[in-house]
Amino acid sequence: MKIVKGKKLFIVWGAEMELSRRLARALGAEARQVYYKKIWGVNLPALIRYLAQSAATLLILFKNRPEAVIVQNPPVFAPLAVLLYCKLSGARFAIDSHTAAFLDDKWIKFYRLFKFAAKRACLNSCHNYKNLEILNSWGIEPALAMQFFNPRYDPAELAHPMHDECLEKVLTTSKLPVMMVNRFADDDDWQTVIKTAELMPDADFFITGEPRRQIGKSDNVFLTGYLAHQEFLKLMRRCRVILALTLRPDTVLWSIREIMALNKPFVTTDSEVSRHYFGKIGVFAKPGAPELKEKILSAAENEADIKNKIKIFLEHDKSRWEDEIANYKKYIS
Repeated sequence: MKIVKGKKLFIVWGAEMELSRRLARALGAEARQVYYKKIWGVNLPALIRYLAQSAATLLILFKNRPEAVIVQNPPVFAPLAVLLYCKLSGARFAIDSHTAAFLDDKWIKFYRLFKFAAKRACLNSCHNYKNLEILNSWGIEPALAMQFFNPRYDPAELAHPMHDECLEKVLTTSKLPVMMVNRFADDDDWQTVIKTAELMPDADFFITGEPRRQIGKSDNVFLTGYLAHQEFLKLMRRCRVILALTLRPDTVLWSIREIMALNKPFVTTDSEVSRHYFGKIGVFAKPGAPELKEKILSAAENEADIKNKIKIFLEHDKSRWEDEIANYKKYIS
């Protein structure tokens, strides 16, 4: 089978495409989402879903015949499907592994499959140096850690009022609006934010995401529900302090990049990996409501200084991103 020179595809078996779409664009690849969660409103069992996605992935690859494929991990079965195509076609493939592939219990069980695919890839990329340490311990080469570069948004578009008029009114009149980037996932520390709001009656807290159950909260906590991305960014732009908190260790949150793109002071989880990447610009909080309250007030008080540091950070970070993309392209071109 003859492959198409210069053609690159980025395969994603997941609902979220934002990070992979940005990386694909930077690498000159076409992003393809292969994700079958439901049929006729019924959730598919994992086995059926992965078999269907494997078949669809192979169909896409053999139809397009790319010379190189980048594939997102997890799930680890996506790299295995891509590996089959590459063995039959002679194409190269790279694996871009998110932190969940290294740390989530359900994927740790598949480490052997991960290693099998990783050792046959022309490149393995991951999202922080802690992930890279695991790849190195497996003897995986070449491997590199890549932090994403911040996105860019149109300030004029985000200046338009939010669709939710009640939310817009509260934001306009709030003395200290604080937003938590949240999905109510297992690693989101929204409980601490709820408790912190009780200690800060003069502030208003806006927590995104759809809760799985009814949540007890004080009157200064607003559950926004799921927000379309543009509305999500409008909310972020209107708040003075943004919270990016996680209970998962060794995790660098993408939301910090969105926060920096809007030049907002932020409080994030105090971890070794977060301080490694954002130690010069972030405000870091250890678990507990009293600590988080103190850090929110500190971020608000030092708003101008933090904003200036973010601008300086991003100027240097752009060169870092361009160098890493150039290095990545060497392996897939």
